[in-house]
Amino acid sequence: MVLYITDALNAVFSLNHQREMKRYIYNHQNEDGGWGFHIEGHSTMFGSALNYVALRLLGEGPDDGEEKAMERSRKWILDHGGLVATPSWGKFWLTVISLSLSTSFEKNGKI
Repeated sequence: MVLYITDALNAVFSLNHQREMKRYIYNHQNEDGGWGFHIEGHSTMFGSALNYVALRLLGEGPDDGEEKAMERSRKWILDHGGLVATPSWGKFWLTVISLSLSTSFEKNGKI
C-alpha cells in the first residue's frame, strides 16, 4: 500500500513480480471468499479487506480472478458488515489510501 501511495509500485515491482503477488494472494483465499489474518486462518474482515484492496491496487478489476474470486471476496465483505466492520488498523490503512468507508464501497459495492 505504501508503494501505491508514494506512486512507486511500478518502479519497485516489475509486472511479473506484481502478477506473482496477485497469484499468491489468490492462492490463499478461503473457500468462503475471504482471507484470514494469516494464510491458514479463517476469514476475518481485516484480512479480507486488506487483501481485496491490495489486489485492486495491483490492478485487478472488481470482477477479476478465477472462479469469480473478487466478486466472492466483495460478497464476503458485504455479508459481514462491510468495511466499517474492519478493525482500527484496517480503517487506518483504508483512510491512508483515501477510500471512503461510506461511499466508494458500501454504496457502489465496488472500489
